[in-house]
Amino acid sequence: MKSPELVRLQDRYEHVKMIRSGHDSMLNDAQQFVSPGMIGGFSNTNSSFSSNREEDTSKKLYDHTAVWANMMFANGLSSYLIPKSDRWAYLKPQDTPSALLEDDELLFLEKLSDKVQHLYSLPQSQFYPTGHETFQSIGSFGNGVVYVNRDKPVITFKSCPLADSFFDINEEVFVDTMFYRRFMSPKALFQMFPKVVNNRAFDIDAKTAKHEIVYTVEPNDDPRSRKGGRIGPERPYKVTYWSPDLEAVFQQTQKAYFPFMVPRWLVMAGEVLGRGPATTCMAQIRVINKMVKELLLSAEQANRPPLVAEEGSILLPITAGNGQILYHEMGTSPPQPLVSGSQPNLTLEMLRDYREQITKAFFVDQIIREQKKERQSILEVQDERGQMLQQLGPLLARMENEYLSPCIEQTVEFLQDRRDPVFDEMPTSLNGRPLEIIYTSPAAHAQYASGISNIAGFMQDITPIAQQDPTVLENLDMNELFEAYGRMRNIPRRVVKTKEAMNQAREARAQAEEQQMAMQAAPEMAGAMKDIASARATDPEGMGQLLTL
Repeated sequence: MKSPELVRLQDRYEHVKMIRSGHDSMLNDAQQFVSPGMIGGFSNTNSSFSSNREEDTSKKLYDHTAVWANMMFANGLSSYLIPKSDRWAYLKPQDTPSALLEDDELLFLEKLSDKVQHLYSLPQSQFYPTGHETFQSIGSFGNGVVYVNRDKPVITFKSCPLADSFFDINEEVFVDTMFYRRFMSPKALFQMFPKVVNNRAFDIDAKTAKHEIVYTVEPNDDPRSRKGGRIGPERPYKVTYWSPDLEAVFQQTQKAYFPFMVPRWLVMAGEVLGRGPATTCMAQIRVINKMVKELLLSAEQANRPPLVAEEGSILLPITAGNGQILYHEMGTSPPQPLVSGSQPNLTLEMLRDYREQITKAFFVDQIIREQKKERQSILEVQDERGQMLQQLGPLLARMENEYLSPCIEQTVEFLQDRRDPVFDEMPTSLNGRPLEIIYTSPAAHAQYASGISNIAGFMQDITPIAQQDPTVLENLDMNELFEAYGRMRNIPRRVVKTKEAMNQAREARAQAEEQQMAMQAAPEMAGAMKDIASARATDPEGMGQLLTL
């Protein structure tokens, strides 16, 4: 008899499958034409392991335009959002501008941000490879699934196949429920859960059998979990390992964090799954694949056309192939090739048009700047690149909210749980203050381009005025201007002197100037004192001065 918990899990599992059922046809086409060779299929009926999960779908693919465009799309997002060579985000307190923070607070936040970036660069974390795989999945299917593990010495990230991931959202439109399935052999399942041998449907000697194991993470319904604790039933998420085909629940526990991140490209109102660039141009992808197939068939027919001959005119034996000779009756017409009348030039022109539409749907024209024949200045190139990134800015905002922000939050919590030494340097003024994430990637930096150009234009405008009246520059706070410009240019805080160091340098410079002035005035004072001394020596009573009155 099934337990109530197993029945609940099965009903919930079928429900999340039905959420995706309306997208299965589109997802299958995206898998076939955009991500060929991916293991797994998008079908609710595929509840058991079968050989078609490992079928090579690339055999049905005749044009690789969408595959190449999706690769460029993933490369562009990786380089514009998470460049490995530079820090692409930093932390700061909420509701507090960076200009109002103290120097020790700024230095600590920069060290913490650098620590996060250092963890991402470690090979064990697999952050950057996982990010590239996730962006490929987003380009193909509009959704990506990333699993984060904080139980190892280094926080790790892993991309999960969307075909085996079923999720749902809460009232705040954030993903908080995940059913992730795997197909395991009996021996692997026994190693993971030894008690499975007590199940009547389990046979450890079945070498070809595969059992479906579902890893479920969902909000904890225990009233004590509302506190959001980190111990036992107070944890906000419930984790369950169970098998639909064996009808058994293997393990249940709680988790303090949601271990999945599900970034989505574009979400329509009322839908759970996102839509990717491939969805926008799926009609063009289908057409171009069919056109290339027909073009290949017509080319084969033109190279090796069928022969037309009169009945009974060809003498036996009939041989086919290159260099063969056909004999026909004397006085009859020789065999003639059948001309199909196809026009491949027209087809090639249509192919170029469709390929351009597909590359634009994947934003390749904005990711890869077209090289112009005429010479361009550096400012023109930078301005053009900034405009392209600004156009992508609204689309990339969801990637920051649903993928990068949860990654950084998970990493900071991981460092706190491990009591990393970087927190020993945290100023007491930051205790208990919530932090927010500021992005400084090339895509985010393009959004600040207008502020940088405004400052540069303002300085150019006042330069002629300052040449006429230098006192105009006294209206500017050069220190604040320097710091604002440095923040917009993403200059590391450690290369900028602290306010205390600047004040000490000013005081030392003022003292040095006073000493220099005193040294310059010393000869004049000495000459004056010498004149006074000689005057007193010649006229001690000062009678000479009185006589001249």
